[in-house]
Amino acid sequence: MAYAHRYLTCLAVSIFIPLHMIQRVQSLYLGIVCISIAAFLNVSVWVKVSLDRICTIKPYALILATDQYIIFPYGCCALYCCYLMGTAVYAMMRHNHRKLQLHLTTHITLLLMVLGGGIWMLVNKANAAYLPDGDSSYKIGIIFPFIALVANLLARHHIQKDIRLVDEDSLR
Repeated sequence: MAYAHRYLTCLAVSIFIPLHMIQRVQSLYLGIVCISIAAFLNVSVWVKVSLDRICTIKPYALILATDQYIIFPYGCCALYCCYLMGTAVYAMMRHNHRKLQLHLTTHITLLLMVLGGGIWMLVNKANAAYLPDGDSSYKIGIIFPFIALVANLLARHHIQKDIRLVDEDSLR
């Protein structure tokens, strides 16, 4: 399942982000949002190790690694990330409609904040519930939503800058 999931996310990113859409710097930042969310879907967020078992949280499931079976699937989180990537791609495609891009980046910012809070909540619940004698640690996947958030805020800043520039030109 994990290999099919990786293949589908790589395929989705390669199909939905053609190079002709990257015309402005905000499109580049929105592309970074898509890539970081696709990377987030493929890496571990949190791991807890005990003497005989390893428990891992990926964005789509809580996995008991010694037996490689999924304890609790997070299908909503994976669908949420796919929706987030789709919204970012749509914002890139609408590069000629800056007001809509501004609204979409605001929407993406809120979605990323909810995603970060949801992952934090799931990690805290799993830390308390599974392997109470184990040692837990955060993995590289925890920073990808924050990278996407920073890239989205930079895209929003550049969209606002373009809007101000167009408004100044229309006043002349």
